[in-house]
Amino acid sequence: SAVGVMLNLGPSNYPFNETYATLIPALLMGNCVVMKIPNTGGLAHFLTMEAYAECFPVGVVNFVSGRGRDTMPPIMATGLVDIFAFIGSSKAADSLVKQHPAPHRLKNLLSLDA
Repeated sequence: SAVGVMLNLGPSNYPFNETYATLIPALLMGNCVVMKIPNTGGLAHFLTMEAYAECFPVGVVNFVSGRGRDTMPPIMATGLVDIFAFIGSSKAADSLVKQHPAPHRLKNLLSLDA
């Protein structure tokens, strides 16, 4: 069943496969998704943006671009994120989780320091 809103931050080195490995199951379970497009490798997502816009109601799949250090803390600070999917460093993950007003309620899907 749906949990809520997933914030999905995929890696730049495998931007398509690794990102959609968490995004697609979240959508199938009925969750809304906010996806941070990586600065490198983000072009792969532009083709799917149109497909999502055609297949889902407005607001179900959302895309954010920009530097993660600038764009992600304000999103986490809203407290509206229920699931945090992140591939990257443990230092970055810890920093972002701490931005959430209720980090103990946040469900984390993390692949760190690989």
